[in-house]
Amino acid sequence: MEAKKFIDEKSDVLATYLDFFLMRKLSYSQLNHFLWETLREWDDLAIFDESTDSCKEQVFWFLLFELKNWSSQQIFANRILRQKLHTGALFLQGQGVKPYNCIGIRPITECLD
Repeated sequence: MEAKKFIDEKSDVLATYLDFFLMRKLSYSQLNHFLWETLREWDDLAIFDESTDSCKEQVFWFLLFELKNWSSQQIFANRILRQKLHTGALFLQGQGVKPYNCIGIRPITECLD
C-alpha cells in the first residue's frame, strides 16, 4: 500500500475516532489503541520518504502526534487544544480549514540494513 492510500484510509477513521473521543463516546484507551496500531501499520509499509504528500497528510500526523503527546485529562482541560483537534478532524473529513500552525511530519522508519 502506498503512503497516500494509507493516509486517505486512516484519515477517515482517525477523524471519526477523534470525534467520538471528544464527545466522550470513545475512551482514551480505545483511541490510543487505534493510534498505536496505525503507527505499527505505517512502520510495516517501510516508507523511507520523510516528506509529507499533502496538507491532509500533515494534519493526519499532527493529530496523531498531539493525541499521543497529551493525556485525556490534559485534552479535556484545554479548550484551545480541543478546538484545534476538532478543527483537524473536520479538515480530514473535507470540511473547514487546516488548523492554524498545524505542522505534521511523517514518523521516521528505521532502516536496519
